[in-house]
Amino acid sequence: MAGMSIFSASFAKTLAVSSEVILIRVTSTIDYKLADLVASAVAAVEQGDAGKLLLEIDANSGFYAPTMQLVDQLSSIRENVIAYVGPAGASSSSFSTFLAMVSGVLAMNAGTAIGNAASGVNDVPSVNYLAGVMQSLAIINGRNAPAAAQMVTANTQYSADTAYSERVCDLIVSSYEGLLTALNLNPANVVEMTPNQYPSTNSDVAYQMLKFFGDPLVLRCLFVLLAALVMVNLLLTILRPRRSKLDDANRAIFELIRMEVLSPDVYRPMNEVRLNETALHTLQNTPSPPAFRMSRVPTHPPDRRLEKPIEVRKR
Repeated sequence: MAGMSIFSASFAKTLAVSSEVILIRVTSTIDYKLADLVASAVAAVEQGDAGKLLLEIDANSGFYAPTMQLVDQLSSIRENVIAYVGPAGASSSSFSTFLAMVSGVLAMNAGTAIGNAASGVNDVPSVNYLAGVMQSLAIINGRNAPAAAQMVTANTQYSADTAYSERVCDLIVSSYEGLLTALNLNPANVVEMTPNQYPSTNSDVAYQMLKFFGDPLVLRCLFVLLAALVMVNLLLTILRPRRSKLDDANRAIFELIRMEVLSPDVYRPMNEVRLNETALHTLQNTPSPPAFRMSRVPTHPPDRRLEKPIEVRKR
């Protein structure tokens, strides 16, 4: 433990100048909401409003795009970023492992674990890319790059003691208060930043809809539902009977029968029904004559008669 105390003393010298420490608890899925929150904290550190950024990590899920965005944001201030995997029983797995490795100081509470960084990633190109990112982060921060890459390529998970012996983490503490003591941080200077302080990112309806429909499980369910609707429509189109001329004739006959039944003249007594009069040809249903008369009835032009040719007789 002597080496640990010397290591803690060296970090205490570098962290003694910090005036305010922003604390962000990463305890849920890594998404764009967390990226917006961390971006605000990074801007505060870059502008000098805060000295350090402390990430308390206990997360086991996340999305690829916001994680890579967080890695880019934290890389600019990695010397001022502290990652703490805690409290006891917590774990940093899936994409939250990259947030721990990009930090300049990676501390783990006793009884925690880190690793399994590529859970859910199945294609080989993506695994190789993430392994290269993990190795680069380990090399930049002076950690064991091959052991860090094993968390991606083989989904290896290290306990706190194993991670410290393999130089994956930098410090082991027994509690959150022990972390602040080891790094010479004043608890009064630690200010927690929560998403509730930023209603624009916490109550944005468009963001919530994007998060919902961007979920791979939701997209898979919507695709299956759309495919089922297409198949049902195709099946109904195949099984739907085709109309023929006979169907149109039968439909016309049924329409005439319906008109006969619904006509009020059908219920007149038989003695009031005139000869050759039907319900469809009553005086009420007969259109009125035109209001004008033609002066003369048009006739067809007379046919031209062919005149008999004159016969010329020879003497």
